[in-house]
Amino acid sequence: MLLKSLPFLLSLGLLTGYANSYGQAKNCAKNCTCTVSGEIVDATTGEAVAFATVKIIDSDKGVLSNAEGHFEIRGLCVTEVDIEVSHIGYKRIMHHHDIYHPRLQVQLAADEVVLESIIVEGESTGAGLLSLAEVALEGKKLDEVKNKSLGDALATLSGVSTLKTGQNIVKPVVHGLHSNRVLIINNGVRHEFQNWGAEHAPEIDPSLVDKLSVVKGAATVRYGPDALGGVILIDAPPLELHEDWNGEVSLSGNTNGRSGEGSVELHKGFDRTAFFGQASWIQQGDLSAPDYQLTNTGKKEWSAAAGARYHWPHVDLNVYYSHFNQELGILRASVSGNLVDLANSIESEIPPNTRPFSYDINNPRQTVEHDLFKLQGKWNGDHQSLDVQYAFQLNKRKEFDVRRGANNQRPGIDLELISHILEADWKHANFKRWEGNIGVQAIYQDNNNQPGTNTVPFIPNYNVLRLGAYLIESLPIGNNWVEVGLRYDYQNFSVVGREPDNSVYKNELTYQNASFTTGYRWKFSKSKSFRTNLGTAWRAPNVSELYSFGRHQSSIDYGLLRYSISEANLVTTDDILTEEERPVPSEIGVKWVNTYQWKNKFIDAEVTAYVNYIDNYIYSRPGGITQTVRGAFPFFLFDQADALFFGLDVSSTIKHSGKWKSEFNGNYLWARDIENNDNFVALPPVNLAYRISFNTRKLGPFRSSEFTLDLGYTFQQFQAPRTISVRTLLEAKSDDINIFAENAADFDFIDPPDGYFLAGFLWRSTIGPVNTLLRIDNLLNVNYRNYTDRLRYFADDAGINVGLTLSYAF
Repeated sequence: MLLKSLPFLLSLGLLTGYANSYGQAKNCAKNCTCTVSGEIVDATTGEAVAFATVKIIDSDKGVLSNAEGHFEIRGLCVTEVDIEVSHIGYKRIMHHHDIYHPRLQVQLAADEVVLESIIVEGESTGAGLLSLAEVALEGKKLDEVKNKSLGDALATLSGVSTLKTGQNIVKPVVHGLHSNRVLIINNGVRHEFQNWGAEHAPEIDPSLVDKLSVVKGAATVRYGPDALGGVILIDAPPLELHEDWNGEVSLSGNTNGRSGEGSVELHKGFDRTAFFGQASWIQQGDLSAPDYQLTNTGKKEWSAAAGARYHWPHVDLNVYYSHFNQELGILRASVSGNLVDLANSIESEIPPNTRPFSYDINNPRQTVEHDLFKLQGKWNGDHQSLDVQYAFQLNKRKEFDVRRGANNQRPGIDLELISHILEADWKHANFKRWEGNIGVQAIYQDNNNQPGTNTVPFIPNYNVLRLGAYLIESLPIGNNWVEVGLRYDYQNFSVVGREPDNSVYKNELTYQNASFTTGYRWKFSKSKSFRTNLGTAWRAPNVSELYSFGRHQSSIDYGLLRYSISEANLVTTDDILTEEERPVPSEIGVKWVNTYQWKNKFIDAEVTAYVNYIDNYIYSRPGGITQTVRGAFPFFLFDQADALFFGLDVSSTIKHSGKWKSEFNGNYLWARDIENNDNFVALPPVNLAYRISFNTRKLGPFRSSEFTLDLGYTFQQFQAPRTISVRTLLEAKSDDINIFAENAADFDFIDPPDGYFLAGFLWRSTIGPVNTLLRIDNLLNVNYRNYTDRLRYFADDAGINVGLTLSYAF
């Protein structure tokens, strides 16, 4: 009933608000009392730009910004204007603006830098809360990592690390949490994919992104369940009216993997319409560690996106479409034929099945396609706005294992996920100085196994219905802000699956919960501020955590309802448990985040401390090894316990002079299974990174050259569980000894790898109209293994890589 009534209610609200606002706007224009105001800053330094020229195009209205960079143009007789901002030594910018948006922040880019001038409307973060800690990657920092995976690009930000299955499959980890505990909002849409697998990376191409942001708080109130760790916000390029034809063509190459990449982007804005189009491709062969080839680690990928905007007075209509297509190889050495081969593979200095370099992608491999369509309408009223959005997503995933005979050409997993998302967000007019948002959200998903795999489905088919409503309010107190938020969500799962004997099982699961957040932002001075936010979050167990059964690429997994443990601590997987036999409640988290920032023209420093308690935390732990018709594999069990996470993120940028600059990032995480007084597997260890940069405006034929040296040290993980090697398990099995009879604590198959030091070099320059970027990763060609890489059991990480990117902007 709610879904049927929602479009009518939203339309009624839109028409009512429009009528109210139109009368107010008409008075402003009639009386010639409309105003445009804002501030102008340097895009690189953030310092105020004084005496910049701000004028209304096709009129005699204009002003200069004052010494603090502020400007205000009064006495306008229209509600929409085209403004132009210029200053000697900076790139000119034009922008279509209406009086209903908040104050503008104009970020002017100097003529000699690669950045373009931009205009930002609004102050709050994408999560809708000023008290939440947020870090962003944009401009030249984003350009440096656009040819990396999304996870590796985000890992350059403070508080973010990675969970890997080799070099090609990389998932972002925020404050120790990943997958279904970190929401990804892609161009305003909740990214829906098979997020439950550690081997499933987000299907998003960073080369087509304009800005990446990470909100470190529990932002469930704004975006719904699953945001226990944080939210990743991905912005597409803005659609500007009155914009000349412009774009960029980029080509890249890398020595490790012998890859080639290319991308193209095009923009155009007219009086009422604007559009953009993007496309990219990449082909990569086998990567290599310092001492050997990493066989079957190639990659093929292409993606494209397009968007359009139509503007009426008070109303914007936006449409967006993107397609992502990818084929990835997974290290061949991760598959063994029997238990002895598995033990030998883990202990071998050079992985078995290592072959010369090739662009071929063989099994094990995976192919993924993802389509996103979005239709958005936004009405801007007098101090209020209403945003209504519908999104459709289609995700297709196939995973191919090493199998016998004709089955080797069939996928072992073939899933198709269809998602429909309808949501509305109303930013209401101020009420007794309170300002905020009220919103509703409805999501329907249909996930199905496709026929033809000749295997028992790893997860069952399921449908999901999610309904949610929220309220977020902010109150200014001088230069400070106090904020509160409340949300309620309802979820229903309908599950249908097959057992190994082909019998059908069904289940209906319902979860519901409320979330809240409260926060405060102190601004002690122009350069110092403090944010604190306390929020709750929750997450229903996903279908994989409940029902996964069998082989999944390089391992075997059993969900919470697909195994039992005997009194002798032996694992059996014969029966499907009911919720009465093993209750699986929702995860419920409470996260407190505190951030202190000190920023002036010489230093930009930030310290974030957080604590996150999660009741009924669901995690995957090693359970042992097993032999199947497809080979010998380690198997993992999903389990549940109360968990506590505590951490510290430190980042700083120091401008030593006009040419020298240094940056520092440090991340520390402490986590514990407080129910069983044990450690978790594969939590990111302590990491420190230092960067020093030198820039010069002229170097021979090059201008605006910048040289950067990156230094980083990753410590050995000291919070690891005990180690039981595959060889020890084999010997116990042959001697008929149950080594878990007296001690069923968590374990890992190998010790955490040693700490390692990595160095990198970057040279950025411009020659004529071409921007160049030369990058060297793992400069010293160090042998190392990443503790959060699930393939660390079998091989070292990638060795030295030299990458060159050439881009031409027009």
